[in-house]
Amino acid sequence: MENIMRPLSVHEASFPVYAALSPGGGNIVVCLRLQGELSSEQAEEGLNKLMKAEASLRAACQWLHPEGEPEGYYFVTPNETTLPFEVHTVESEKYEAAITTVRTTLLNQSFQAGKLLWRARLVSSAQQHCLVFCINHCVSDGTSVYYFMNRWLEALHSEKHLAATRDELERPLWHYMPQKISGFLGAFRSMGILSTFMKAQKLADQGLSFEVTANVPIMEHRCRSTFRTLDQAHFTGLLKLVKENGKSIHGLMSAAMLNTLLHDCEKNGRLEKTKRVFSIPFVTTVNVRDKISPPVDDSVAGCLSSGVTSMVRVDKARIESDYQQSPWGLGDQVASGVTDALDEDQHWKVLRIYKLAGLKGLKKMFIDSSEKALATPLSFANLGRVVFNGEGKGGACSVTGYEVYAAFHASGAGVNIVASSLKGALTICFTCPDPVMSQETLDVYADSVIEQLKQWAK
Repeated sequence: MENIMRPLSVHEASFPVYAALSPGGGNIVVCLRLQGELSSEQAEEGLNKLMKAEASLRAACQWLHPEGEPEGYYFVTPNETTLPFEVHTVESEKYEAAITTVRTTLLNQSFQAGKLLWRARLVSSAQQHCLVFCINHCVSDGTSVYYFMNRWLEALHSEKHLAATRDELERPLWHYMPQKISGFLGAFRSMGILSTFMKAQKLADQGLSFEVTANVPIMEHRCRSTFRTLDQAHFTGLLKLVKENGKSIHGLMSAAMLNTLLHDCEKNGRLEKTKRVFSIPFVTTVNVRDKISPPVDDSVAGCLSSGVTSMVRVDKARIESDYQQSPWGLGDQVASGVTDALDEDQHWKVLRIYKLAGLKGLKKMFIDSSEKALATPLSFANLGRVVFNGEGKGGACSVTGYEVYAAFHASGAGVNIVASSLKGALTICFTCPDPVMSQETLDVYADSVIEQLKQWAK
């Protein structure tokens, strides 16, 4: 039998549940774009060094019932640890299409029980390369993947092995939960979140959501994706705007995402049943490494992020004017909402609800949410500025692009967004469920968000 590393928390186990309902659910895929000399042998050896240094890259997941222990999902050491790496060499005119194909495949490919929880593909054309790296969210988050990519670059042109950061998996986020939430009374303290989402679902049912193209069984859901880049000039303009007004860049980007959805809902008559003033939920993914006790730094790999929801008040009479002119009416509410939610322990309360529901309850919740427009139509992770310290050293390639996609397509109509900035430019990645939402809907939304940001940048 495989060597058991530790059981998954209910938070971590939600991702294998996702994947069991819809293939690839809970996968994170990054595209690290490179320019320069890079052989497949160098790439493979770098991944091999990385796996030997990081315990989470030597872990598998399996449903077990060990003697004397409860039945459930466990992290295990697989018997076979063949490097899950492939190389695709293509002609230059097929390079972008090849990256899209590989990305789409990995976003929709589940990890087998007892097998490693990551895989990588190198797409190359002359001196252009893209490492497409996929890992399941149960063992990693966006911060961890960024850390892994930096370590891989460090390993590329070094003859030395990477120093191991730890021999064991990091403890689950649940381990750090304060007693006031994890205890018996914590369940009651957390119930208010359910009431909030029930109200939000009612609004989604009335039309406050993305348009549903096709209702299909959850097992037929797949993940579709796209990305857009805001050039350095426009992003510099946004940063200047934020600084001059003493505002939040997260709030400004969130406002563009909200404004675009609201404008589309109003333009297409999907707000006719809502009241003149209503509240729309906006989910922000938060890295909580510095909010646990004792805090851990970003080199600690694991699923150490959680979601908080800002309830943003909207006046239908102002949607058009806000869309044309002002990001602050909605943006300030998102920014303050994140702070308030953290102060109110919302990031812990969400996990407490997971614990209360159990895996059977979570499975039912996921299935129910797949059959209609999502109560929380937008979820946003802002990874901030990324810097790759290993590039250019010892002849290493230069990094020309970085994209991060999260597959949460088991749910109904909703868009998951991940943003990061590299060398002064902003990249925003969008995912949604296919065929619940059409590629046209996703592309039009992504274009509109970028155009909104460009307009404000002026």
